[in-house]
Amino acid sequence: MKPLSFTHKNEYRLLFFVGCLFGAACFLMIYGFRILNPLYDDWLFNADMDLKQHYIGFCHYRQSSWQFPIGLIETLSYPHSMSVIYTDSIPLFAVFFKLFSGFLPVRFQYFGIFGLLSFILMGGNSAILLKRFIKNNYICMISSVFFILAYPVIQRLYYHTALASQWIIIAALNLWLYQENMTVRRRILLWSLMGFLCVGIHSYFLPMAGLIMLCALTDQFIVLKRKAAPNKLSFFPDLTGIILQLLSYCAAALFNLFILGGFYGGTSAYGEGLGTFNSNLNTFINPLDDGKFYHSLPLYNGFQYEGFGYIGFGCIFLSVIIILTLIILNIRRVVDLRAILRKHYRIYLACLLFLLTLALAVLPMVTINDIKLFGVPYPEPVRNILGIFRSNGRFIWIATYLLMLLAIAGTERIFRSVKYVPAALISFALLLQIYDISYMLSYKHDYYASEQTYENIWMSKAGIPDTDDYSGFVFLYNENDIIMDTAFYAYLNGMWLNNYYYARDINDLIDKDINEWRHELNNDMARDDVIYIFRSEDYDEKLFSSLETEDSIEGHIYGWKKR
Repeated sequence: MKPLSFTHKNEYRLLFFVGCLFGAACFLMIYGFRILNPLYDDWLFNADMDLKQHYIGFCHYRQSSWQFPIGLIETLSYPHSMSVIYTDSIPLFAVFFKLFSGFLPVRFQYFGIFGLLSFILMGGNSAILLKRFIKNNYICMISSVFFILAYPVIQRLYYHTALASQWIIIAALNLWLYQENMTVRRRILLWSLMGFLCVGIHSYFLPMAGLIMLCALTDQFIVLKRKAAPNKLSFFPDLTGIILQLLSYCAAALFNLFILGGFYGGTSAYGEGLGTFNSNLNTFINPLDDGKFYHSLPLYNGFQYEGFGYIGFGCIFLSVIIILTLIILNIRRVVDLRAILRKHYRIYLACLLFLLTLALAVLPMVTINDIKLFGVPYPEPVRNILGIFRSNGRFIWIATYLLMLLAIAGTERIFRSVKYVPAALISFALLLQIYDISYMLSYKHDYYASEQTYENIWMSKAGIPDTDDYSGFVFLYNENDIIMDTAFYAYLNGMWLNNYYYARDINDLIDKDINEWRHELNNDMARDDVIYIFRSEDYDEKLFSSLETEDSIEGHIYGWKKR
């Protein structure tokens, strides 16, 4: 592909801007304006538990003292510090707003703004991606909505908020497909920025963008080798630029992980569940419970929602049109595949990327509907590495976007010679896509656009001692039940707690500390500045002998040292 001229660059800027506008419009129509108010945080508590985890993680991070690494939270698993990475609080935003914490109100949230920004960037980047294959600007603009309203994006926002930033995948594809317009120095800079950004938003994007980068580097190697081949003395091209791009990406990611505390305290990035949180082979055509045209297909287990990669009925419609056209009109008359593959070697790389991400998403246990086809036993070293990204079904997102791109760009290419037909077909498909997703959009709108109210279980409770006299809460059991409410109440009162819900558990440390707290109580050594929390079924007269207790918070006993 030829480098862009100045005129073309202006055209691309306009497309990016229009895509951003479409992204903003889609966000506001679905989620409304209310959640953009940074002082309104009630909506974060009545939705999914993970959303509360993200917000409360930021709350405690902003009140923690600055340490190095800079991403440490000291008040959620006292006396142990943990990185804000493991609360999924969008570390890049968390660090930025912590800088201004002294000027911000106590109740302040950035998740609404972050969601809007994600939609905007998905619109802009997808319009640019489509332009690489489609000449018609109108088609590029309207087709960006397919990506803005992609099922995996809507599923994640607001649930795993950071993971809705799937514009990162599209941006990485753009870095690959537009790399001939960049100097080597700029490629190094942009790939290092990409590595830093992936960690700063969510580390799951790191291997995804990394796989796309490897395609880009392979692409560069092929180009260099073709140029070098006529000259036998330089048959092996200069790989300096390629190596520097790879190193810059890895170095920027590792640096950000280090300064945010990803390696702090011996926390293991490995997680159990590899092969459980995977994709089902039906994922591209399975709307789960959110499609309007047909019912969901069965899954092998309930955790396979993590590998949700439904391309939408509109894209399925376009795919069927392409297949039928190629069959009816004879594929050789429609398009010379051999000539295209010879000229456009990137198609091979894209197919390899598709197959690799599909394999990463569905393995090691391959299933179709509720049937297990076969399993692939990973060697332990491989399992340990892949266990860092235990929700491996998320790799399906790359394959999903490649299929969507193929459906849209393929339709435009096949019918390009027939005036208005590509635009008409893709416009109709977009209407089908939006109708298909309308149920999902409507219940999102009903919740987020309406006003929510939140009442903390501790705020409405009489009989709690003056928190000015106490520095923290100690849970004498290791279970996530009232931890979220307690953590937020602790934040509002400048207190700590000894246990929290993280993306990676530190159960061994927590259990060890709980045993020490229990040992102190058993020996009448209750601390003056601590409020202890037990489950009612764990009542032990010996433990409570030195405490004043209450028994009325959702089946929990809490107490403090007798005065």
